Amino acid sequence: MELLGIASGPASIERHMALKVCFIDVTHWHSPHYYRALQDLVGVAALTARNLHTGRQVAADLGARFYSDWREMVQKESPDFVFALGRHCDMAETARFLMEADVPFAMEKPMGLNAHEVGELAALAKRKGAFVAVPFSIRMSPWVHKIKDLEGPAADLSYASFRFLSGPVSRYYQNDNPWNLKKAEAGGGCLINIGIHFPDLYFHLTGKKPKSVYAVTGNDVFGEEVEDFAQVTVEMEDGALCIIECAYVHSSAPWTPRVEFSIHSKKYQYRSLGRDGMLWSDEHGSPNYLEAPLDNGFFYPAFVADTIDAFQKGRAPIAGIEDDLAALRIVDAAYQSATQGTVVQLS
Repeated sequence: MELLGIASGPASIERHMALKVCFIDVTHWHSPHYYRALQDLVGVAALTARNLHTGRQVAADLGARFYSDWREMVQKESPDFVFALGRHCDMAETARFLMEADVPFAMEKPMGLNAHEVGELAALAKRKGAFVAVPFSIRMSPWVHKIKDLEGPAADLSYASFRFLSGPVSRYYQNDNPWNLKKAEAGGGCLINIGIHFPDLYFHLTGKKPKSVYAVTGNDVFGEEVEDFAQVTVEMEDGALCIIECAYVHSSAPWTPRVEFSIHSKKYQYRSLGRDGMLWSDEHGSPNYLEAPLDNGFFYPAFVADTIDAFQKGRAPIAGIEDDLAALRIVDAAYQSATQGTVVQLS
């Protein structure tokens, strides 16, 4: 059995290093993953929130200044770095503002409602040479690192299947994030929110180019206006397949979100085991076991630490805006396929 721990961050990051970090929208329900990690590393100088009560409360807890308007915060604080969350429909405007102000930042995926919005941001980021990090947090997981170690930088996968069941949708109401269930504000449901991780992960592992997408979606579980279930088949140019299933299907707490996967390469076979492990073997060998959490929530502190480290050392983030755009193009094609009932050709 092999055990890999989750590092909280590079040892070189020390709290006494002068870095002013601001935070946009602590109302977002992922925000505690970020600001708690930041508080341990560099602190949070100032923050904003759509919910003023929540914002003032978090600011008091963190010893940070509170602003009701994020533009005012950026202009008055002149931060070295910003972590930006918020509604998907607001992300493109926020990202554009930060890039035009030459403020490096990390922003939650998907960074916009669709690939058209994010494509414009990617072009701006290239022109400006902007530092933009995107928390595709599953990239930080030990089982992904293990596959990269065994396969090299471009795994020749013939088949990969990823499954992520989450929920319940009531969590979005309870955490003051009902916009997650509104198409105009979120761009979609479970696919753009959680399913987007897996085209990114597949491209991260393989570097392969997609050829076509076929998808089905439904909203029959909870009856919200966005999909609570999606199944997507992505065919690569070399014929390899990536299958993605994601859903909001847990009806009540306690619920245990985790990634399940089955991956086949020319070298090894990999599959998830329970909530905390991966088995892998070659064609003839006995299985090997890696103990590692499969809930992507474990990896946000590592993402925060790695992002701060990358910014301070002048290296690229673990995932950036071009990675987000590549994954979002698959999501867009999947929505088109589900609407039309046809295969969408990409190349």
